[in-house]
Amino acid sequence: MGRHYHGSIQGRFVFAVQDSDDINNLVAISPEMSYMWKVCLCTANIEDDDYCTDCYASKKEHEDAVIEDDITDEENCLYIEEQTMSYYLDKDSHYDELKNNMDKLKLKIYPKIIDEFDKIEQNDNILDAFTGVFDNTITKLNEIEKEKKEIEKEKREIEKEKKDNKLNKSTGILYIYQQIFNAFTDMFVDKDDKLDTTLKEIEHDLSKHKTYNDNRAFVARYTLGYQLEYCLRTTDGDCYIHCEC
Repeated sequence: MGRHYHGSIQGRFVFAVQDSDDINNLVAISPEMSYMWKVCLCTANIEDDDYCTDCYASKKEHEDAVIEDDITDEENCLYIEEQTMSYYLDKDSHYDELKNNMDKLKLKIYPKIIDEFDKIEQNDNILDAFTGVFDNTITKLNEIEKEKKEIEKEKREIEKEKKDNKLNKSTGILYIYQQIFNAFTDMFVDKDDKLDTTLKEIEHDLSKHKTYNDNRAFVARYTLGYQLEYCLRTTDGDCYIHCEC
């Protein structure tokens, strides 16, 4: 399930997070749309041919096949657009730009996740995300997101406790007894002070998370760029990718 990309590199776009044209956020390049011929479904080179020369002797023969197959031909053309887009990168044109954008993207991702990328062994497994080569980066991302949710939950609980404590101050006789007791001992700190201190610590922890927003989208993009960088650096300098839409 999901949208895949294949060619020089392979992987899957992250559902609901990563667009099929995410490569455009890494390099300034326009995708080539893909087409296929009606009936035979061969890849169509529409710039050079106006019918499938591999399957039919003439355009008329291809047109008759379309009619026989009962295919709607409102635009009077023999091809349809595939749900894919293709990118062709070369080292001379795109490598430096890719590296520059990767360096900028790195600053938006948790350092602990970047540490996992830095640990990846440099071999051709990188070209195929299905080998599990990036699993540790996702595991670390999941851990961080879980930690953030736990901190947010703790903050809500402390804020509720602080609100309840304020209510007790205004209505509860127990608070009066507590104040009398505290007047005779240095063992206790006012509960509000404790709660305020805890909230400040939580806000500090949350501020670190706010520095790195949209991490799942950025990690997905960095993974794609990581594969492209390795491909351009270690192969013949060309990289082609077909992306499902």
